[in-house]
Amino acid sequence: MEKWKKVLPLAVMGFLLTGCGTTTAEVTTIAILKDGTIEHTLVEDFGEESVDALQSMMLENTAAYNKNSSGDDGITVKTVEAKDGIVKVVMTYPDAAAFDGFMNMDVVEVDPALRAPFFYGTVEEAFMEGYDLEIKLQGVENEEVLQGKNDLLAKGEKKIIIYDNEMNLGAPVQISLQEKPAYVSGNVTMIGKKLVEISGEEEMAYILME
Repeated sequence: MEKWKKVLPLAVMGFLLTGCGTTTAEVTTIAILKDGTIEHTLVEDFGEESVDALQSMMLENTAAYNKNSSGDDGITVKTVEAKDGIVKVVMTYPDAAAFDGFMNMDVVEVDPALRAPFFYGTVEEAFMEGYDLEIKLQGVENEEVLQGKNDLLAKGEKKIIIYDNEMNLGAPVQISLQEKPAYVSGNVTMIGKKLVEISGEEEMAYILME
């Protein structure tokens, strides 16, 4: 996964634009909004020299992705804030697929096997797309355990998030949800009724909604 670690910082640092804004997140956050759009707040510690060197290249990548996108709505930069070397950038994406596609754009050019996915949809859709459902999920508010594909497919219409934190290089990331999680994998920590935190990069994170 070392190639992925060399590629992702290029994408993240290149989001810096001229201007300023305000964000409240202290760690990188992925927020799923009511209409299914994704708001991604990147919180990173970068040196100004590195940011300036990569800015132009990544802006071109953003424009290229939007140009090649089949949807009417593109990726946008909502706000930017830089202070004391800490850069906060809020990006909006029309849906989870666009977020996944853009964040992995540079990676798949190097090696498609290095893709670190972000999926948000029903369990049935995840199964149809080939995601591994032979997993164990623990109930958030009870002792119930879901074990394996059959248990998950019994909840086929429920929404699920599948996320590989290699996308954030293993650093903590929070995911803000519209629904309450009912079951989560062992690498997911509940920090609010509709807010979870994921850290590390050894295993995929799974969050199954009520």
